[in-house]
Amino acid sequence: MVLRYAARAAILCIVGLASPGAAGQGFSLSVPATADIFAAGYDAVPITPNGGGTLPPSVVLPSGTSRHIQFTGITGSVSFNIDAAPPQDIYRGQYNGPDGGAVFWQDAKPGNPWPNAYTTDGTEPGLLPPSEKDTVTSFYLDMQAYGGISGMLLFEPTPADRRVMFLTGVFTTASGPDGTAPPRLDFSSTSTSVPGGRSFTVLSPLVDQLFYVGDGLTGEGGGSRQTFIVPDEATHLYLGLIDGSRFIHGPDFYDNNAGSFSVQGIVVPEPAAGIMALFAGIAAAAALRRRRLNR
Repeated sequence: MVLRYAARAAILCIVGLASPGAAGQGFSLSVPATADIFAAGYDAVPITPNGGGTLPPSVVLPSGTSRHIQFTGITGSVSFNIDAAPPQDIYRGQYNGPDGGAVFWQDAKPGNPWPNAYTTDGTEPGLLPPSEKDTVTSFYLDMQAYGGISGMLLFEPTPADRRVMFLTGVFTTASGPDGTAPPRLDFSSTSTSVPGGRSFTVLSPLVDQLFYVGDGLTGEGGGSRQTFIVPDEATHLYLGLIDGSRFIHGPDFYDNNAGSFSVQGIVVPEPAAGIMALFAGIAAAAALRRRRLNR
């Protein structure tokens, strides 16, 4: 009888561990469009000519190893510029969701070297091919490391497939970035550092290495939940956005952003902790049953 009851308790414990509430630590954050992800782990945002934005919100991670994170819900929309952009207003009011958007632009100012100064033969990711010169196209992401936090690359050959102003994350230690940034990740569909680009199933970023979060799903607006492996030494997860002059080089231009993302997620502890909780539950249930039988 005791064994049967213990077996039943084991089943109940397993069911409990499979549910988000019992299996890990839930969190909820509001991430404004001004949240500068490059300020993760710092006490103040970088001083930039056009606005460094605000400090990104963070989650204090439970201690342990073999932890991972999944995002259970990410909603909202953001814009990278609520001000008029002379000579046209084409930048203004373009809002997108957490997966980012293809923000279109066109240079109509005579003598402006953009995008001429950034065109190549198109063989290198992150650089515009000559066919897009002086045409309506879209921004792409080609950010370099800053303040010890890695940059990120996301370039697609088709302008409509490019994405900017998406939700990003970075893991840090309690002491913050040490000034030496890890290599940047490439979230393009042709990426070799992240096979599959934004549609990855499992991602294992390094400490201080920026990563794409989007809506936390393998597809755009759908798919299965993506799993983010937490580095063993990480103590914090920061969430924010990447912004800068034409989304290349370094962080800037955060102060004219608008909107926010609402983020819910769960940090799942190391497997050993779950196993110990399971056996503790079995032992407690069996002991309780024995006490009742001995009365």
